[in-house]
Amino acid sequence: MSTNYFHRIPIAKKIAEFCLSEDGKSGLFISAPRRTGKSTLITEDIIPLMRDAQAEVIYVDLWTDKTRDPGDLISEAIRDYLHQREGLILRWARKGGLDKINLAGIQLDINKVGIGTGKTIAKALAELSDASKKMIVLVIDEAQHAITSKAGESALFALKAARDQLNGSAHFGFRLIATGSNRDKLSLLIHGKEQAFLNAVFMDLEPLGEDYLAWELNRYSDKIKPSMAVLGETFQTSGNKPESLRKALNELRLQTGVDAANVDTVFLGLMRKKSAEEKQVFMQEFNGLPAVQAAVVVVMAWMGDDFAPFRPQTIQYYSTVFKQLSGTKMPDAKESNIQYALEALREKSMIWKSARGVYAIEDTQHRTWLREEFTLEPQAKIVAKSRKKIPLK
Repeated sequence: MSTNYFHRIPIAKKIAEFCLSEDGKSGLFISAPRRTGKSTLITEDIIPLMRDAQAEVIYVDLWTDKTRDPGDLISEAIRDYLHQREGLILRWARKGGLDKINLAGIQLDINKVGIGTGKTIAKALAELSDASKKMIVLVIDEAQHAITSKAGESALFALKAARDQLNGSAHFGFRLIATGSNRDKLSLLIHGKEQAFLNAVFMDLEPLGEDYLAWELNRYSDKIKPSMAVLGETFQTSGNKPESLRKALNELRLQTGVDAANVDTVFLGLMRKKSAEEKQVFMQEFNGLPAVQAAVVVVMAWMGDDFAPFRPQTIQYYSTVFKQLSGTKMPDAKESNIQYALEALREKSMIWKSARGVYAIEDTQHRTWLREEFTLEPQAKIVAKSRKKIPLK
């Protein structure tokens, strides 16, 4: 077991055991904010435990290349894994007296396994299940991206078909673990009759705790160290992000004039500086937006799940925020201009859109920062805390 990672074995065991049990056959969806250790838990702890339990585990991260269609990424991950296990499948076929087998409808042409090609993922995974006599587990990291395209949605329904087929008595089982860094977006995959994994189990992953902080402090090589109390306070206020904590500890190591009396104060200042710098980078990007786009994203931050982009009340909110930001009346709030602003924000990766037209702010931290800068009055009017004008573009 690598010492470069903090291993969360207790929670990893609970998740692995649940998923491999009969109770886990509907699927498990795990939510945790970005950069808080979710993917590390999956790849370093949960997947190894499942493989130790003799499951065939296929992993795909939909965040790795956002220019690719998520449906293609899912199909490719399955194809690649089938390539790795092609020898096993062939040996299994020959034991049954077959010189050739049809894998997903084609004679060993694994490259053609995919969505919408007339070959089914369910068939391909059933061949692997029967050959290995093992449960198949598919892990999709940042799974909310699957519903940003029609092909991604089709992939989810293909996986539902695989789940239903492989969980029958003729095969050895199928399990899905889907993770996401935005709780609202991930929950869309299991809420509503039209979703493939309706009634799957949803889990909010608990943040890293004192055992992780003690591990980091033990790795810190300097004799003068910050206290656990300050470490815990700053870690929580910075969003429980290991990367931010490690950067601050590395900077602390390079500081001069640090002693036992002031180490906590110095470290607290470094962590606050890190958080302020991250917010400043985002706010600079926000301040560079055309006023219409800025108004749209502020309204999205406040409305959350209730955001409906073209309703008259929402458009009134846009106009109110626009005036606060620019000092002038919003020139034209017709639907085409709002749609253009939404698409521009999506291209800048500031917002997310599902294939069914649901919008959300991409990073939950950005939503928090916008709500710190702008308040929603009881009369349902949005006003800026800062009267700084954003120039029209």
